[in-house]
Amino acid sequence: MSIHGVIDQLAVGLGAKFMPKYFREGINSPPVEEHLKHTKLAVPEISGEGDYEVGAATMAGDLNPAFRLAQWLGKEHPALIYHHGASETPFDYGFKRIFPYRKEKIAANLFLVRAPFHENMKDFQSGIRTLNNLAAMLAVSVALIEELVQHNRRAGSKKVVVAGTSLGGFITNLHHIHFNSADAYIPLLAGLAMDDAYLNSVYSRATDQKAKANPERIKKVLNFEAAFAARDNGNVFPMLAVHDRLIRFEEQKKSYGGVRVEEIEKGHTTGALAYRDLREHVLKHLL
Repeated sequence: MSIHGVIDQLAVGLGAKFMPKYFREGINSPPVEEHLKHTKLAVPEISGEGDYEVGAATMAGDLNPAFRLAQWLGKEHPALIYHHGASETPFDYGFKRIFPYRKEKIAANLFLVRAPFHENMKDFQSGIRTLNNLAAMLAVSVALIEELVQHNRRAGSKKVVVAGTSLGGFITNLHHIHFNSADAYIPLLAGLAMDDAYLNSVYSRATDQKAKANPERIKKVLNFEAAFAARDNGNVFPMLAVHDRLIRFEEQKKSYGGVRVEEIEKGHTTGALAYRDLREHVLKHLL
């Protein structure tokens, strides 16, 4: 095992020991597509750079997404809509490091989405108690990304790109599956077999034992391979980490079918910290 894999194993081991388990209160959930149909957002008018709270009525109750317009340079520039990883609080931690736009010029309009259950760690730990909550969270983020894509279209943006890391990468792929309204999709450290992370990877230590005893129910909600395969995926540009023990490289690479996957010699933890590599991959398809 590489040092990258060891770091993943240690990081997950510590987290799993002290964090409440995923799906500890149940795995009954409709598929994400059904959640998406029943998700209603109340998105405020965007009047300039800043943070915006969004109302979300869902099958799991009222949820609390948000987004940030971090940088607006004008409609002549491409727009990037980025989604953070799971349990990332503050939600802009990785974003500010991958895209240090206040220090280095990035010639794009920059949007950042905050998923439900990500105001703080207590919020996240409560949210992951059921699979139904997680599926609703995915649907809300997908729906909010679509609102931002359409906002940029109305503003006259010629190019709109969706990207995200880990959880955000799965959500990037889900938006492609259900809307495909952006010009390009850049999932980082994520694939289409989200179920594999909770059932088979080292991350499965964070999943409740009773939930893991019913793998088919989790797979039915969190595996998106068939839906992806039914799409034209020529505008999807994924990056996976070869030594990733959470988002397992071989499993997730296979999930993309014939789509070319960029490879990075990292694990999940070290890959998420490889800010320059992530930035260069995104900007190659954005600018």
